[in-house]
Amino acid sequence: MIRRLLLGAAVSIVLFTVGVAGLGWKPYVVMSESMSPAMHAGDLVFVDPNAQSVAQYEIVTYNGPPGPITQRVVSQRADGALTVKGDAAAATDSPTVERKKVVGPVRLILPHVGWPVMQVRTHPVKIALGALLLALLIPGRRIFGLLLLGGLVAVVAMVPTTG
Repeated sequence: MIRRLLLGAAVSIVLFTVGVAGLGWKPYVVMSESMSPAMHAGDLVFVDPNAQSVAQYEIVTYNGPPGPITQRVVSQRADGALTVKGDAAAATDSPTVERKKVVGPVRLILPHVGWPVMQVRTHPVKIALGALLLALLIPGRRIFGLLLLGGLVAVVAMVPTTG
């Protein structure tokens, strides 16, 4: 019964994500509190890379030096460069973001849905050991359970993250 519920939840999440991705939106899991209270670590956000423009005060994801970063647009210069700031930060980020580095604006925020991804990224050994232990404790079809859990952990680990 529990296995069916977990499998059903996993399939529902995958189908929803594929459906939203059908719009061309890219999923990212928020890994920091830099945008709180608008979004928190563990939230799943969908970014629209096909957006033609970005408005002031809109939340955008851009490719920064450490990887994708999600912050709010404070202002925009005539050449399209953006001044951005995390909602939790007191000051704006010093370098502006070139328009070509912007992935797109955030279109949808799903609170806490990215929590499993955050756990896999921050505690990979604990998650792997827990999944192995759980697969060994489930009676019958242990190989199938191991493959299913291993596949789920692998899929979760592949979801891109943003700071």
